[in-house]
Amino acid sequence: MTRDNIITTVFETPYDIETRFPQMRRGAIKHGDYRPIQLGCFRPNQECSDTSTPIQGLYVCGVSTYPGGLVLGGPGYLGANKVAEDLGVTKWWKPTPEMERCIKTYLE
Repeated sequence: MTRDNIITTVFETPYDIETRFPQMRRGAIKHGDYRPIQLGCFRPNQECSDTSTPIQGLYVCGVSTYPGGLVLGGPGYLGANKVAEDLGVTKWWKPTPEMERCIKTYLE
């Protein structure tokens, strides 16, 4: 993956989030409500919960995706792994002990 392969990236400050979603005063680390309909495979929806989307080559990750904003780095880690697997790229990174425990508990 290089800058040539990335079409766009998006990030928002707490001010940007509050402007777009007035109910999220001062932004929100969880980027949305944590109701049962928005957890696990439903975050953000069943078609996008594993970071891939129905659009080939389009991936999503961040606090709005599984596992959510309370697992700092989790969505990005899962997103990077999915892109690497789909592109056949050798992963140069290793999971932290905490991530290994999470993978064994929830993903295997």
